[in-house]
Amino acid sequence: MENYNVCVTRNGVQKQIEIKRGESLLDAFIRNDIYISASCGGAGKCGKCGVKITEGSTEITDMDRKFFSEEELKDGWRLSCLSYPAGECSVVIETGDESDFEIVSDYQERSDDTQRSIEEAYDIGIDIGTTTIALNLIGAKSKKVCGTYTTINRQRAYGADVISRIQAANDGKLKELTNSIRRDLYDGILQVLEEGAAAPQKLRQIVIAGNTTMGHLLMGYSCETLGVFPFTPVNIGTIYCTFEELFGGAERGFADVKITLLPGISTYVGADISAGMLSCGMDRAKKPCLLLDLGTNGEMGLGNCEKIMVTSTAAGPAFEGGNISCGMGSVKGAICGVEIKDGEVHVKTIGHQAPIGLCGTGVIETVNELLREELIDETGMLDEDYFDDGYLLAKKADGEKITFTQQDVREIQLAKSAVRAGVETLLLRYGIGYDEVDQVYLAGGFGYKINLEKAIGIGLLPEELHDKITAVGNSSLGGTVTYLTQDDAQERMEHIIETSEEIALSTDKDFNRFYTDYMFFE
Repeated sequence: MENYNVCVTRNGVQKQIEIKRGESLLDAFIRNDIYISASCGGAGKCGKCGVKITEGSTEITDMDRKFFSEEELKDGWRLSCLSYPAGECSVVIETGDESDFEIVSDYQERSDDTQRSIEEAYDIGIDIGTTTIALNLIGAKSKKVCGTYTTINRQRAYGADVISRIQAANDGKLKELTNSIRRDLYDGILQVLEEGAAAPQKLRQIVIAGNTTMGHLLMGYSCETLGVFPFTPVNIGTIYCTFEELFGGAERGFADVKITLLPGISTYVGADISAGMLSCGMDRAKKPCLLLDLGTNGEMGLGNCEKIMVTSTAAGPAFEGGNISCGMGSVKGAICGVEIKDGEVHVKTIGHQAPIGLCGTGVIETVNELLREELIDETGMLDEDYFDDGYLLAKKADGEKITFTQQDVREIQLAKSAVRAGVETLLLRYGIGYDEVDQVYLAGGFGYKINLEKAIGIGLLPEELHDKITAVGNSSLGGTVTYLTQDDAQERMEHIIETSEEIALSTDKDFNRFYTDYMFFE
């Protein structure tokens, strides 16, 4: 097989890589540790992996024409996932590397060691999210947070959601996905130890929580049965291993460090939810509480110390900017707040930077404002003045328009109706009404930043629960810390798993009815 040299430039820094004949630029980037997000998993559908080819050429595809203007195509813009160079070339990556992604690491009852005292031993709690990764360094004696490190999950190069990752794993990329997350975690462990001024030799144990797919990819398990009925996991029980068994090598004295992967409840209600319920104390609650984690999946648990019901609904990546025409992750410059006043649009961006796209909270606020201005009707139809070209929210520094389209409205309709129908079905199956829910814990980065009034305004959450809702941040990370710092946490986790019953929504007639009803805006 003939290989070609490719000169890749990002942020003014050049790197020479080799690309194999018949290999896409995106795959070559991944193989050479050049991170670029590809929400659709390299299928050419999201348009997020664009690069500029300054020397050499590749064929212009139909999907290139969909996402780039004729002028941009002449300038060399192509989707890297569909670009197959036939010779040497030079490429400029202008899309962000997402290193400034806004990642939530706060959670209920987090206790930080503000004095930064030196301890004899340390533990690490880790949350592996589909989009982000967060680590806490915990003093074994003080039981306080001594350091925090967050990063993007670079598996996003294989797709924004778990279905894309499962597909990639089943298409022969399991080893690459496993290596990607292990490398991210290993780097994160070194970084959080350094941030907490902790000697590596003092590391004692690590506790990890994540959804079932993330756990499978970390362990290198086959994902072939995860994406097809009856969605059978290889192992969702508590997993114990050593650092050397998971990461290999005995450098830095890590070899015998104990690692625990927390248990999940089912394929689509994983350890991130069981850890979240532990963090929020649902297993000790006398009255029913609702945990709602809004991400690429809408995972939820309802219950108390005696009875817990859980479920998961495929919300899709819209809440994280995925499948939205100008959507993006929570990076600086992403529009996170929208207000329409007297016909004028006022936007707020992360970091108060010039707008470059629209993140999940901005999507919610845009829909709410368009509904309030009666520019979207109850069926989700955008006003005819904006039906073809979308509603203009802002312009980028180069004058490119940031718009919200009819298809974007449909994406958020699908996502919000799935979540709302899941909540309603869970309440129905549990046998209680809104008035009997004591607390609602809204977990995850999206939930932490969301404007509750506007989320309720589009029908994502019930108005009746408004005063009971608390944003609890990264409850999955909080659960790993609880597991590390509370003596009875292992027994409590076992109780949560034993007490939980999963409600399968795919075959639930009431869910389908709710789903249809809540597709509308009322």
